[in-house]
Amino acid sequence: MKIFIALIILLSSSVPSWADYYVWEDSKTGLSATFPDRWEHQTNRNPVDVLTIEAPSANDDAVCKIKAIDDKRYTIFPASKGNAVQKVAVSIPFWKSYMAHYDDFEIARVYDGGSLGQWIASYATFSYTARDGSVSQSRRGIGFASLYYDNLYIIECSSLSHAYERWDNDFKSVIKSVDFKRIYHSHKEGEYESFLNNAKQYFWAQTGPEGTIGYK
Repeated sequence: MKIFIALIILLSSSVPSWADYYVWEDSKTGLSATFPDRWEHQTNRNPVDVLTIEAPSANDDAVCKIKAIDDKRYTIFPASKGNAVQKVAVSIPFWKSYMAHYDDFEIARVYDGGSLGQWIASYATFSYTARDGSVSQSRRGIGFASLYYDNLYIIECSSLSHAYERWDNDFKSVIKSVDFKRIYHSHKEGEYESFLNNAKQYFWAQTGPEGTIGYK
């Protein structure tokens, strides 16, 4: 009997555990995200919040929230300028302004050239104090921001400071799952001929070798 019980324990320990995931999509922006179905939807606190989810831990208060904000300032620029727009619109000054609505915030690092969904993003690691009346919390978090065409997308994941390392991988998994409704072509130059690679055939010179206009 003991051998039979030990065999059951051995077999059960070798069976992989399966987790179910919930795929969520915002009907307005088309943004989507995937997260474990054990996480719970929470009420969005701000008009620009499109999703707020909380991990199943009463003592860690691990939360991710996604914001979508109309921002048409840079729609005039083509997709090829995406890296430059990111460094101007969502870099260090952006994160300083964003974190200013928290008390005692400290930004550890800001990185340019990351990605969120289908586009270029910056991301930051930070800590701050969250206050609700007389109650205060010391929190740590990570955030990504991407200006994709006419929407500024921000995802912020945080927990109580003592528990952050426990949830870091879960936060990054949720962030990695974020996707946008495609607006730009997958290739920044679209489907056009690669003119730069074939410059000798396609670019005109003002004067040719004999002083006349011709192909270069």
